[in-house]
Amino acid sequence: MPPQLPAMILAEIKAVFGRWSGRGALVLAIVVGLGAVGFLEVADRVADNMQANGASARQMLVTDWATSLAWALNGRNFFVLPLLLVLAGASSLSGEMSNNTLRELLVRPVPRWCVMAAKVAALSTLSLVTLVATSMSALVGGAVMFATDGEVGPALTGFAMSWLSDLGLITMTLLVASFSQSVGGVVVGLALYLMGDWLLGKLLSVLGTFGVDWAPLVHDVLPGTALQAWSTWDAGFEPKRVVALVILIAVTWGAATWRLQRADVP
Repeated sequence: MPPQLPAMILAEIKAVFGRWSGRGALVLAIVVGLGAVGFLEVADRVADNMQANGASARQMLVTDWATSLAWALNGRNFFVLPLLLVLAGASSLSGEMSNNTLRELLVRPVPRWCVMAAKVAALSTLSLVTLVATSMSALVGGAVMFATDGEVGPALTGFAMSWLSDLGLITMTLLVASFSQSVGGVVVGLALYLMGDWLLGKLLSVLGTFGVDWAPLVHDVLPGTALQAWSTWDAGFEPKRVVALVILIAVTWGAATWRLQRADVP
């Protein structure tokens, strides 16, 4: 390992957290955790007056810190926070290409793979910090507002798997960003790809219902499905999705590094 790599990682971490996307992600992570507690408290207050399938919603609603943590997990992985991670990744590479900051890194006597590794490390640190912020704010808030007898282990494993899913999203973003100097273009391009991936997944699900044997297997290894490996935390993670996610990370990270090594950065 080159001796400069730790210093490069530290510099990238400072840069990532210094941008509005990084700071916004951290603030939003805390808001999501506390918001889950707040929404659960509101639901608890109105449950007595609500009916679901002829029964009181009170019978269906569990109010404890494990539930607040589960709500926070789903809220955290909803649209906005992943979008901020994509913005942070695009700014880290495409943004630095457009303002010529990246060129200053690449002309230094260090391997280009170190530059990519430092960016992945910094962005994955941002992901980890947001996950800790959301989970801890939901747990502490849930412990204050509700009972603490619920099992939080499964949801915490969901948060851990979310870090791996975030890493896949980060490496995909950096791969797309290695071809573009436009942050907006990276975000739009990745969004369009994931939308197409989602539509393909729906088509494969329909084919599966009609007895096409290979459709479910292909569906489970699509990049978009692999990025959702965290979502089955309450029923046990699907091994195929986890393996597909690890392969996705390895391939996109390797491809992004290969692209950066051969890029002619002005």
